Amino acid sequence: MKMKILVVAMAMSLPFGMSLFAQSEMDEEKPAIEQKASSDIEILQTANSLAKYGYENNSASALIEAAEIMAQVPTQKLEATVEIQGEKSKDGKSASESGYTAEKLIEDAKKLVGKDKTFATWIKKVEKLIKSSNTRGAVGGPKYQYSWAYGYNGKTQFSVPFYANSFAEIYVESIDYADLDLYVYDENWNLIARDTSYNMNCYVSFYPRWTGRFYVIVKNTSAWDSCFQIFTN
Repeated sequence: MKMKILVVAMAMSLPFGMSLFAQSEMDEEKPAIEQKASSDIEILQTANSLAKYGYENNSASALIEAAEIMAQVPTQKLEATVEIQGEKSKDGKSASESGYTAEKLIEDAKKLVGKDKTFATWIKKVEKLIKSSNTRGAVGGPKYQYSWAYGYNGKTQFSVPFYANSFAEIYVESIDYADLDLYVYDENWNLIARDTSYNMNCYVSFYPRWTGRFYVIVKNTSAWDSCFQIFTN
């Protein structure tokens, strides 16, 4: 049975920003606060599922449709500090080199469709939508970052700002079908929310009691290095 234990730190006297990886073990029994995902995150979940299907089945239509959906929910860069712990896996499987961006999906769809005129017309329409989306910016849209975690319980830590009493959500999408776990701690290393289900994707939501930076930990319990996408509001 997979152990769902995260080793973390905490002495109230430790300075703000202290690394998770120097922390002591904490109790994980505090329940997560469950909330329904926002419409933007639900749309991105659908698009990512389509992208996975497209790559698994060499389906250009799925990739194009996923890109079209993503273009309608533009994202902005997640301003977060990142720390990665672990060692590169020795099983020969490497992490993916890029995430599921609308531009990447269209690029790969073109390789599948060749000179098909019907697909070419659809692709041009989506490319125009993507360009328009990028031009108008993503102010207020979900924040996004592409990252990775080493296999065999490697951890990747993000320091992310959230605002007091405002709905906060975090969605993590594994690109390499790894079993990822997600933990959120406040600045004092109190566990706020977690998703440790046997699933390659994670989602949590909560209401911060104060404005500040929170520690977001993505743990890779699979045996291979895995890249993932992280979205926050």
